[in-house]
Amino acid sequence: MSKIVNYSMANRGEIAQFLPAKDLSADGLRLLDKMRQVARARQEDLDHQGVDWGLPVQDALEQLVSGRADSPAEWAGSAYYVALQIVIDHNGSDMSTLASYRSPITVFTTLDDRLSAAGVAADLLPSQYIFSGPPSEIAFHIPRPVEGSPEIGCWPMQKAGPAITAYREVLDRIDPDLRYELNELIEALDGWYAEWADGEGSFWWAEDTSVFFSVVG
Repeated sequence: MSKIVNYSMANRGEIAQFLPAKDLSADGLRLLDKMRQVARARQEDLDHQGVDWGLPVQDALEQLVSGRADSPAEWAGSAYYVALQIVIDHNGSDMSTLASYRSPITVFTTLDDRLSAAGVAADLLPSQYIFSGPPSEIAFHIPRPVEGSPEIGCWPMQKAGPAITAYREVLDRIDPDLRYELNELIEALDGWYAEWADGEGSFWWAEDTSVFFSVVG
């Protein structure tokens, strides 16, 4: 079974304001209501599939917006990550798909090794941000899914620029069987980074803008 790696652009602070949700504006409250509707619909879909994580997605969302993620259920991490992704989706750009892989963690850790051997700095290697977990602005711990799916990653735009440059410099030295994957990652990062870098000073620009990754399947 393949897993799909998606990505979008969002501001970390806008996401963190819902975790916990305090002093929300009228617009924020309306957005939270939409998240709750999506969470209920997502749980209905899981129910139809016979998937039981021991914590309904709508309950996971309510815990997150109250500032906690302490369910004792073994599979609660999956519900929390789905709920968190709903928050990210409602505060970010439309999601795009990077690629589908049988084992994304294998692809990107192997790519880490090849990039490192080619001289790319350790803090620019892709697996660390594609699978990094929630942004650090969220002040409480959110447990990861037991089997690593779904997964969430966060990469500040300030880091994306140096990564793009470093990847392009070594692209022709990467094994041909991984060169396509690396080029797709470069294009995905550069699409958002170029828009962010060129947009400084615009009403929508924010220093904490980041590329968010979602691994599902």
